Amino acid sequence: MAVTGALGLLLVGLAPAAGAETIGGDRLSSPRRTVELLPGADPLPEVWAATWIIADAETGDVLAQKGSHIPRAPASTLKMLTALAALPGTSTQDRYVATERAAGIYGARVGLRPGKEYSLDDLWYAVFLPSANDAAIAVAQANGGVRKTVNQMNDVARQLQALDTVARNTSGLDIPGQVSSAYDLALIARAGLARADFARYAKAVTWKFPDVKGKGKHRIYTTNRLLMHGYKGMIGVKTGFTSQAGRTYVGAARRGGRTLIVALMGISESSESAARKLLDWGFANTGAVVPIGTLVDPLPDVPQQPAAATAASKATSAAPAARADATSSLTVPGPGGRTNAILWGAGIVAAAMVTASILAAVSRRRRIRRS
Repeated sequence: MAVTGALGLLLVGLAPAAGAETIGGDRLSSPRRTVELLPGADPLPEVWAATWIIADAETGDVLAQKGSHIPRAPASTLKMLTALAALPGTSTQDRYVATERAAGIYGARVGLRPGKEYSLDDLWYAVFLPSANDAAIAVAQANGGVRKTVNQMNDVARQLQALDTVARNTSGLDIPGQVSSAYDLALIARAGLARADFARYAKAVTWKFPDVKGKGKHRIYTTNRLLMHGYKGMIGVKTGFTSQAGRTYVGAARRGGRTLIVALMGISESSESAARKLLDWGFANTGAVVPIGTLVDPLPDVPQQPAAATAASKATSAAPAARADATSSLTVPGPGGRTNAILWGAGIVAAAMVTASILAAVSRRRRIRRS
């Protein structure tokens, strides 16, 4: 029985410390539409998306949701996290010389020419407006490298408590293990809009970008149709689409001193229509909805890694890029984000100590019987 008890404690130590708590409130764990309406409130609109959330950016109050913590491929909405990671370490006036790697990426591109010089300001407009994947690699390279930027993206996600999010690249293109959630995208957008530079790029409708050849410029345009079509109070934020993610969308609008954020994933109608319905409903029902959760505040700044961890990180950087993406999960919470490595370790150590004590007691009893 003693040995069985020790094994039970060991199993407890090895079990995820996930607990029953859900970041932002337990009601946000439901995969179904969740809302609490006061008398006279309008019913939720039909929104054709796998998961979504609508929240007040100032108070953090979550007004309604559907599966907002379910991890899904984020597509280019992940570029918001790229911006939060790379903007602080770069200047809009920095110059960048395009590489073959950046220019040769697939998917949406702004058209970088290898060897040509660009300003970071131009590149950020390309990241946000046409959602250019070549520009997303370029800003990461200007920030010290793609690997460094991805690591910073995961650090930022942890600090924001966006624990459903795992970044593997800076573009949002489909790659195994790269996920986020509607809840996390709302957290990321909220943090981004608090930065003047992020907010400026997120709200832009058009920009003049350098031509591939020569010194001329051509216009690039946003893919955010709510911005393009002048939705009242619209202030951004980011669209996305890939074959695995489907349509994804994060939007924010401000009316009457109130800013609402919507994040939708796996949208099966137009992104504009889905987001418009939620925003219209949210503004029309101010004060008529009981919050069902909250967008949590960021944690204090993540401390720098100890020297030993930094050395290990440098050793890992010699591995191929694909392997580096996989090993980065060692310092990043997996999908769902509810495993606390510290508690795991403490549980294992405690269980080992109990097991050792019990085995020592059994050994003493045997010696006493023999004497």
